[in-house]
Amino acid sequence: MPTRATEPETTERLSADVRRELLLDVTKAIVKESGPAAVTMGTVADRAEVTRALVYKHFDNKDTLLAALYQREARALDRQIRHVVEAAPERFEPRLRAFVGAALDAVGEHAPFFTPLRSVGNSPETRGEQRRWDRRTSGYFASLAAEEFDIDERTAASAIAVLFTGIQSLLSQMRARPSAEQRRYLEDTYVEMSLGALTRLATHRSDCDLAPE
Repeated sequence: MPTRATEPETTERLSADVRRELLLDVTKAIVKESGPAAVTMGTVADRAEVTRALVYKHFDNKDTLLAALYQREARALDRQIRHVVEAAPERFEPRLRAFVGAALDAVGEHAPFFTPLRSVGNSPETRGEQRRWDRRTSGYFASLAAEEFDIDERTAASAIAVLFTGIQSLLSQMRARPSAEQRRYLEDTYVEMSLGALTRLATHRSDCDLAPE
């Protein structure tokens, strides 16, 4: 059985990407158990059974380590939500419902992990990436809305941008009163409100088209 002294040599045989992921896995476990304050370069090295020098080889300090963890987990959550949406029927309502439902589900599943990490892990790079994800999601649903409700792209984009500002309110309400009943209520209310707004826009456009010049 290898001794602690030979462990770094074994670890060095791993690729840099694999070593980095293993260190992030260890950091994630510490955060979930005791919070980000418990993370130090030493505790990560001890838990991973490597030297501190190896941890510093991949991360400059605790803050960059936590920022990397936050970014990795945020990307994983984004992929998870996209997969849920893609699995829904290819119509606006079921895909919006899938998106909202997945976001609400993430509150209970991921908020205990992300909330304490946000102040130390939410770097400018991560915020910029989040804005790109938001633009991608908004653009996707705007295209669906334009096609299904027969409204122009600009109107659909404006409507979806306004509607999506309510997502954070939904998540706040879910955090305040987490339950299956609250989740269903929030999802139904948001989806019905969105469908009503888009239907009204489509009706207004039809009325304008039919109005005499």
